[in-house]
Amino acid sequence: MKAENNSQQTEFSRRKFLGGAAATAAATTLLPGCKFVAGSGSNTIPEPPEFPEGVELYQQTFINWARETKISGVWFCSPRDGEEVLAVANWAKDHGYRLRPMGSAHGFAPTLIPRGHSGENVVIVNTHDYMTDIVVNADDEVKSASCGAGAYIEDICAELEKFDLGLYHTTAPGGVSIAGVLAMNAHGAAIPKIGETLQPGHSWGTLSNLVLEITAVAWNEQAGEYQLKTYQRTDPEIGPLLTSLARAFITHVKIQVGPNLKIRLQSRVDLTAAEVLAMPENETANSFSNLSDQYGTVDIIYYPFNPDNLVWLKTWTVTPEKPDHAREVFEPYQLSEGVSMPAWQADMLGSTLRTFPRIVPQFNKTSVDSLVDMMSNEDPESLINDLWGSAYTNTLYVQPMTPRLTVAAWGVVVARENLQRALAEWYVFFTELLADYQSRHEYPYVGPVEIRAQGLEYTDEVLIPGAIEPTLSGARPHPDHPEKNIIIWFAINNNPDQPLAAEFNTRLEQWFYSNYAGYGLVRPEWTKSYAYTADGQFGGAWTNDEILTEVYPSTWTDGYPEDNNWHTAVAQFNAMDPHGVFSNSHLDKLFPSDS
Repeated sequence: MKAENNSQQTEFSRRKFLGGAAATAAATTLLPGCKFVAGSGSNTIPEPPEFPEGVELYQQTFINWARETKISGVWFCSPRDGEEVLAVANWAKDHGYRLRPMGSAHGFAPTLIPRGHSGENVVIVNTHDYMTDIVVNADDEVKSASCGAGAYIEDICAELEKFDLGLYHTTAPGGVSIAGVLAMNAHGAAIPKIGETLQPGHSWGTLSNLVLEITAVAWNEQAGEYQLKTYQRTDPEIGPLLTSLARAFITHVKIQVGPNLKIRLQSRVDLTAAEVLAMPENETANSFSNLSDQYGTVDIIYYPFNPDNLVWLKTWTVTPEKPDHAREVFEPYQLSEGVSMPAWQADMLGSTLRTFPRIVPQFNKTSVDSLVDMMSNEDPESLINDLWGSAYTNTLYVQPMTPRLTVAAWGVVVARENLQRALAEWYVFFTELLADYQSRHEYPYVGPVEIRAQGLEYTDEVLIPGAIEPTLSGARPHPDHPEKNIIIWFAINNNPDQPLAAEFNTRLEQWFYSNYAGYGLVRPEWTKSYAYTADGQFGGAWTNDEILTEVYPSTWTDGYPEDNNWHTAVAQFNAMDPHGVFSNSHLDKLFPSDS
């Protein structure tokens, strides 16, 4: 039995954290959300010449998730299918334009369009307007979902539920496209509790490890044009496409799925960071690694400078039967209640924190107090500290009205037996780093930190023999270090453009590489911020050429097979797109055409 769904994402009514009216925009820019259709005469930069007829073309302001990249008047198009994508690709090659695929623009890294871009000679290709088909293959031996590039994760999960299928874990935001998720190696978090067995169709790794098939745009030298090509998970060429950083244009994806698991999501706000992140010799039952052994997936949110040093700790546990205390839920974003904020208010708050950084401790105290108050609710009709439902309802918890932050993020691959040690060492250094700045009355970091752990991309979890590893995945296992079997994700959320943040993140990143050199492997979280310099442009991220052009190639080459490493990925990207249509200045540096 198969089902198709082209519905737009569901909107959920949420309480607002603050109230007020909208801010005005400068008259010289396009208002966010306003479209100028091609041919209207209202465009602010030249219209792309001889654009393919029948493909929707319009000008609009581009704003990324963190609202730190804002480019007024970029040209967009909305193709209806892969054939229209091809028409635009071949047009772009002939007219000197570049194309950037976009599902929801929920990202921080400049893989879509770099901050400071003029908006000229580029067209952003919006896949979510039309390329959103979802077909559930529920009767196949390997259960799967075939999805258009622009289909949102929340819609895929909702459709799977109709067949009692689902994803064990997924991205926290549901309004992200499947192609974007795979391009950026997006992930949720899942790690087994002691004795837990993985159900067929699921994976402990990222969503990249679920892929069975990808259709992408590839140059055909003999035909002299871009064409669509489908890659199976057993094809060596699929490896780079499983985490492509949007250097390739994906039009269609097929992912394996598993049974619709029931998950219990519990939240606590009574534990301190010092206890949860204690050194191994000081472990208690409430230390991160012990909680992970007991419950499975663990996530902490930590606001520094809060007087009681409390963390918001969440656990996700497969629980077939509803516990008496838990509230059964039937829709996602339950944890978004009370922590929503309109974009203009987030902008105003961010400006205040940048202008008066000394209020950061009080702001964080207020944030933690609010969390404690929310979690103290024991009304069985509305409590959120103990929820039970499908993975769809309990793993999606970041929605569009969540306050927008920028994020520096790294992963550290370690042996699970070193999980607590790795966390504790980070906590000691991070506390000392914050104290160093605070002693000078400086607050380059607002918070919060989010820490999660998950499994790696093991191909034996793919239900097709001979599956290829995701070449550039942050969670890729290393053949020389089989004992390193989990990855810890450190997400350093911060207020955009916070003073001294570039210096702060540079010191932190350098510490990651030096501290874990003996027993861990440091990887960037591709969708976020990394490769810092203290004096770099636009907050310092993605400006460290040594990391971008030397460290990263070595990270995915040394010890890896000659036919599936960084350099073979670069060669394939350039073979699929020798004209650089699907690239930008950031990707040109990462994947140079002459390498």
